[in-house]
Amino acid sequence: MEIWEEIAADADAGAERLVAEFGDRLFTAACGMVQCEAEAEDLVLRTFERTISKIGQYDGRCQFFSWLYSILLNFRRMDLRRKGANALVFDGEIPETEDPAPNPAEALSLRNDAAAVRAAIARLPETLRAVIVLHYFEDFSLAEIAELTDAPIGTVKFRLHHARNTLAAALSQTFHDKTASN
Repeated sequence: MEIWEEIAADADAGAERLVAEFGDRLFTAACGMVQCEAEAEDLVLRTFERTISKIGQYDGRCQFFSWLYSILLNFRRMDLRRKGANALVFDGEIPETEDPAPNPAEALSLRNDAAAVRAAIARLPETLRAVIVLHYFEDFSLAEIAELTDAPIGTVKFRLHHARNTLAAALSQTFHDKTASN
């Protein structure tokens, strides 16, 4: 049984499955949008509540997580409008990923490299940061990003291209400085 069918049939059991299957992933995404974990938890909770109450509106035209993510983004946009902001902001750090390394020196080097990449992403303007996070960290297609951000696909392509070039320039300097000092 698909998750949306389970939620429609039994909201309590469906809610448990919803949290188990999508809780961590939505929380990670929310942490990328807000400054603190409490705000992220609130966004995720409201997303789950809305999902359960509006499950009949899910029509299956997109992946279920894309639908969840769009609800999360809509809540974030509403919060920003209430605060007087008009842009989608990814304030938090990009979540760390585990980097397997055969020895401690390489592991330290990889962690430092990952931290440099996260820092470079954090310095991007919010519109560029959003497409990088959605595409590379959340695995959304360009069409899905266009739909989620209410931007034409051409704009999304341009932002992704510009973000990659900006990151490449920033990281080439960072890694050039690193190799020069070794």
